[in-house]
Amino acid sequence: MPQVDVRTLSVCIQALQTAIKHNDFLSQSATVDADDYEESSYMFELELAKLVKLYRQEEVTDNVNIPLAELLKPPFDSPKE
Repeated sequence: MPQVDVRTLSVCIQALQTAIKHNDFLSQSATVDADDYEESSYMFELELAKLVKLYRQEEVTDNVNIPLAELLKPPFDSPKE
């Protein structure tokens, strides 16, 4: 199994949460194509879910400095497993 860089993982989780919120903000524009918005939102959320799963695995082995509960901000803080 590959070595997981937990610091990079936590930065990516935070960045994806910000990207999703920004994407939601941009979607309010009348010039945004609905299909493009849906596709990008799905892609961001899918990748976020993958990273959260990896982070949880590292959290179980006590290999993280920041608990996942503190890392995830609303609306991403509710578990979806």
